[in-house]
Amino acid sequence: MSHRWVTYADIMADYLGLNSSKELTCNVTNCDNYGELKKAFRDIRNAIIERVGNGCFEEEGNNRNKRFLYIGKDNDPLADMRNAKVINNLRQYWKFCQDSAGFFPASWLEYFFKDCRDLLEIRMKKQKGDQFLSASLDRMHTNIELLPFLYEAIEHKQVLSISYKPYDEEEYTLTFHPHYLKEFNGRWHLFGHAEGQTPKFGYNIALDRVVGKPREIYNIVFQPAPCDFYNAFFWNIIGVSHLPNAKVYDSIRIRAHTLKVFMLTETKKLHHSQQTIVPFGRYDDGEYGEFSIRVEVNNEFIGSVLQMGAGLEIVSPNEVRDLFKQRVKDLAKLYE
Repeated sequence: MSHRWVTYADIMADYLGLNSSKELTCNVTNCDNYGELKKAFRDIRNAIIERVGNGCFEEEGNNRNKRFLYIGKDNDPLADMRNAKVINNLRQYWKFCQDSAGFFPASWLEYFFKDCRDLLEIRMKKQKGDQFLSASLDRMHTNIELLPFLYEAIEHKQVLSISYKPYDEEEYTLTFHPHYLKEFNGRWHLFGHAEGQTPKFGYNIALDRVVGKPREIYNIVFQPAPCDFYNAFFWNIIGVSHLPNAKVYDSIRIRAHTLKVFMLTETKKLHHSQQTIVPFGRYDDGEYGEFSIRVEVNNEFIGSVLQMGAGLEIVSPNEVRDLFKQRVKDLAKLYE
């Protein structure tokens, strides 16, 4: 980042505390740690390119005598990496693990802390009432003990044979390439590639519908998801489900009829795309506030709005408003 031409020899000399590369006692390729130098240089160079963009380096020479010139406008592109703090206090890290235990399912802790003193102390803290962090959802769901196994299958890119039984179908077996675990509303879902099934990627398995423990398959090459697939997969939905031929609406306008509901949805947004378009106040046609979101209309979105009762109203588009109107009519019939 000095905006001067530098070589591996220059950097090695600096590492050894010499005034210049001319003071090296041997060719740079014969110096101790030369391999580590090249790897570290490549990693740092790539980190700079990620922040500044392609074209921020000029290079000359062959592999052995190559030299580099940084020409980027940012004089310190790695400042955030250098300034990031590392947890170097082991006791601080241990305390974090102890206190955050309440967020995790018991099966997760039992698996990863098996035979560890930490697990015993976590149990004792809970029994004594000293645990002061917890999740609001019940963690005792069917098959939740499979979480650590599935986590490691994803980590190790292990193909699985999974017996699966939806509520209204016969049990069947899937050859499954697991990619992603996601919890929504207290329920865990496994996403991946199921051979012979659609969609090709993002096939959704609810853990509580898995029959028995999945088996490893070793004679099939693992098929990973495309790069950044799951970020895009979840970007325009609430929850975990995509409906067949579903449409993403660029702007669904929602009206909050009470200040309490408006502030609740303002501080706990339904979706990351949510934007306030009408601040809460008194207008000619009533008292309200409005916001818009860009989402696919799936069951989780519908449920998120309806759980607010008469506090939220879909204003537009009419297609979505009519869908909610029918849902509310169907619900009202149950109470006639």
